[in-house]
Order: sequence, then structure tokens, then C-alpha cells
Amino acid sequence: MASLAERAKYTVGWIAPMSLELTAGTAILQDRTLLPVVEDGTSYHAGRIGNHYVVMVVCPRIGASPASTAVTNMRRSFPNVKHILVVGIGGGMPYYGTNLQEQIVLGDVVVSVPQYREGGVAHYEFGAWVGKHEFSVSGHTLHPSSSLLTAVNNLRSAHMQKPGTRIPQILRELREGLIDSELPEFADPGSGSDHLFEDNYPHLDSIKFCEGFCDYSRSKRREDRGRKASRKQDTPFIHYGTIGSANALVISSEKRNELYHSHEIICIEMESAGVMGDNQGLVIRGICDYADSHKNKIWQKYAAATAAACAKEILLLVPTTEVPTAEAADHGVATRNANAHGGVGAGDISGGYNVGQVQTGFAHAFSAGSRDIVKTQVSP
Repeated sequence: MASLAERAKYTVGWIAPMSLELTAGTAILQDRTLLPVVEDGTSYHAGRIGNHYVVMVVCPRIGASPASTAVTNMRRSFPNVKHILVVGIGGGMPYYGTNLQEQIVLGDVVVSVPQYREGGVAHYEFGAWVGKHEFSVSGHTLHPSSSLLTAVNNLRSAHMQKPGTRIPQILRELREGLIDSELPEFADPGSGSDHLFEDNYPHLDSIKFCEGFCDYSRSKRREDRGRKASRKQDTPFIHYGTIGSANALVISSEKRNELYHSHEIICIEMESAGVMGDNQGLVIRGICDYADSHKNKIWQKYAAATAAACAKEILLLVPTTEVPTAEAADHGVATRNANAHGGVGAGDISGGYNVGQVQTGFAHAFSAGSRDIVKTQVSP
């Protein structure tokens, strides 16, 4: 089992909701290793992305509650984790923006960034019924940290200039770590497999796939959707906006459109609300379907790969965090144990975060009440 001193160097926490999303994430890790943590009842996947030491965990089930437990355990077991990422797949809003001119296609990526009152993630099922058909949303999630948002803005700028995105290269490197039978699954399915069905044409049999069952004349392919739906192979577009999160799966174009018009949600998933309520993090989702009744699994693994590739691009633009030595980490454990018997330490004021980061003589922690950084002197 990895000691706390060994775990002290990890500063990036990566939440993968499902196994296929974990596969895409671990495939881009350098110096990959497995770190069992008995008290958490799980093994973490650890390694490097650039100069960042990254620890990844997969959730036991989909949904907000398992994700919340996973990030809580991770932050306790890896006390120097500073940056939180939720990386996986989601359903996309095909048209958005002014006059609905912007287009999301399958394989594209959505990154959570604050929009108006939202912090990047909208917990749209948390609130109160104020009338028979009127629901008032009151759930609030934290926005990403300044470091992550600055990296996102740097990435947006870099993608406007040559040589542009590095995602095609990262995808090639990702596939090098896969077994042969999985290579076709993580390949770009291509525009011929991307069908956007009319909103008023539902899929009528949940146990049958669209192929051979649905009327494709009731759908649009990318070439029918115009220039903004065109993509080169392995070159997804990155979209920035609000990601909707709740415990209910959305397989309705009507509900998808409603969520866009009420919250400007351009991507829908089921885990981030459990993470972002108490943690400043960034959500990165590859689009595998249009959140309608014509869901299929053709795009899932490729979408997981594009999300992981985008996450790597972002991380490479985040400055590395200074971490304590093994001796300092052990001293921090002794300090927290002593504080458990009297006095207040970084672990106590963190309100469950337990983010004691020893740096230049101080322990840094998030205050549960104000979310402000608190500095507590650590004895040498």
C-alpha cells in the first residue's frame, strides 16, 4: 500500500465516471502505476502528464453521489491534490449560441466555464417546486480555480493560432497504449456515423439500434448541416459553456432543448454536480450522442478519448505546483494527528477537504464556509 509520503507528490485529481473513460485517461499517463489505498477500498491509477503528477479514480457507479464519494476519498488520501478534473462523455446540444449558429457534432468536446450566474456546471434538478409545473432551481456549484480557467483561456488563444490543437497527436499517442481489439473502438467513427434526427422523430424501440430500424431520411448528416458542422478526422472542436448535471439520464430532445433555453446548457451528464458542489474543478466531456432517444454506443469510446486528449492539452498549460518532501509530508501527518487531540490545524479548517499543502512554511486549505484560501503556520 502506498504511504502518505509517497502520495504527497500528486497534485492533480482526475475523476473518470466509467471504465471506458478511465481507459482513455490512463492511456495518456506517463510512468503509470497502481496505488492501492485500503482505507478507500480502491486502487488509484497514477502517473505523469508533463510535469504534473496525476492520480485517477473510476467511480463504482454512475451518478452524483458515487462521484462525490470518490473525490472526497481522493482528497483525503492525496492531501496535496490542488486541481480537480472530471473527464468523460456526455450528451450534446447540437445547436447553440446567437441564432443557434454554433454547432456541436459527435466527438466534439465541451469544457465547463462560468456563464452568467452559473459556475460552469448547472445542477438543474436541485431546487423547489413553486407551482404544479414550475420548478425553481437553487443548486449552486463552484467555479473552476483561477489556474484552470487561465489554462483554458490560454488554450482557446492557442487554438486560434498555428499550429493549432495538439489533439490529433495526443489521440495517436493514446491509441499506442491500447490492445489491438480496442483500436477500432477508439477510432474516429467519421461523419457517416453522425446522424442528427428531427426533434419530432423519436426512437420507438429501446432494444433496437437505429441502423435498420430508424428512417434516416428523418435525420441530417454533417454535410447537410453546413460548414460549422464539418470536421477533419481526429480534429474535434472544443466548446466552452455550461454543463448540466443531474441524477437523471436525458434521452429526450424536448428536454434537452428545454434545458438549453432555461440554463444555456450545451452538454448533459450525471456526475459533476456531486463533485463541483464542494470542489473547484473543471469538467471536460466528449460528446457521444445528442441526448435524444436515438442514443447509441458507437461514439462513446472515441468521445472519451477526445475528452482525455483535451484535458491533457489543458493540463500542459497549468503551472506545476510545488509539493512537500516526504519528510515534510510525514511531519504534516504528525501535526494533524496532534491537532486531533487539541488545537486547530489545516485538516480541521478544511471542512472535509483535508488539503494541507506544505509550501514555504505554510499549510494551505480551503475554508468550507467561505471557500477562501487559509494559511496556517506549520512548525519547522
